[in-house]
Amino acid sequence: MMALSDSTTRVMATLTPDRCTPAMVERMRDAGMRGVRINSAHTTPDSFRRMVSDIRSVDPAIVILVDTKGAEVRTNAFAPADLEMKLSPGSVIDIREGSEASSPDTLYISVPAIGQSLRQSRRILIDDGVIELEATAPLPDGVRARVVHGGILGSRKTVALPGVELPPLPAVTAADREAIALAVEMKIDIIAHSFVRTAADVEAVRTLLDDVDIQLYAKIETRMALDNLEPIIAAADGLLVARGDLGTNISLAAIPEAQYRVAQLAWNARKPVMVSTQILNSMESAPTPTRAEMSDVALAVMERAEWILLCGETARGLWPRECVAVACEAIENAKDRMPYVVG
Repeated sequence: MMALSDSTTRVMATLTPDRCTPAMVERMRDAGMRGVRINSAHTTPDSFRRMVSDIRSVDPAIVILVDTKGAEVRTNAFAPADLEMKLSPGSVIDIREGSEASSPDTLYISVPAIGQSLRQSRRILIDDGVIELEATAPLPDGVRARVVHGGILGSRKTVALPGVELPPLPAVTAADREAIALAVEMKIDIIAHSFVRTAADVEAVRTLLDDVDIQLYAKIETRMALDNLEPIIAAADGLLVARGDLGTNISLAAIPEAQYRVAQLAWNARKPVMVSTQILNSMESAPTPTRAEMSDVALAVMERAEWILLCGETARGLWPRECVAVACEAIENAKDRMPYVVG
């Protein structure tokens, strides 16, 4: 069992291959960043190795986390992969099962039997629910859908079908095995396994770690994970409350209670908790946060979160260094002034 840190809540930032340069890592470290998350869904083996080497060349003490893809459902990449498209409310798009590249009129998902699940669904949430579609007509391998809430859609975005049972998905995919092998090779500090449903999913990853000294976190982002929370806590070294996908699987109003319950049970088990997604979402485009975002950081401190994980704010936002500095300021202000609410 791993021990909780005696230090205060720390800030981890998501960096992409193009942003993870020694100069950027140094700037972020100097602003207070103490960990870097690498999303294996957006790296190649070569870019992964380079990122790790560049981070460690700046400061070997920076904690490095890599998250696996897990039993996820994502749209296929566009061709070219960096293509983005605007989905406007009222427009129509097809969603189909298949391995083809997605296009402006058809999104493909390469998950076996996903077409049947799509035909059972009325609501389809894409990119952590930023984009919402309504199924209007069945297709042999999927559905035709109307855009309810639009947005800019890029490659390989998450897909959720609220209230619909997904086809059986493996706990560890071939892509996961590759990411785990790279993590072992590069002696990464933390692996966070995505879309954990049961303790068995955690153990399936554990068997691939060859007794190396890597912490294994379970990402809590499904209703099934919440239903199996205590066995998952017992099997994992720590938990990551991934509020993006979690918010497509449970009511948005239920997320604060879920986060609180995860934090409370994990603290009782002496396991660390990380909180992520939309922490400083407005700072993707603005240099200052909202008042609500500062309160969100303070709440995570009160819940004894070991880490605050910044995602899009630092991966693609305009103010990555400022996001780290703001989060650190909020943590520093909260840590000595507020009573803990878990225990």
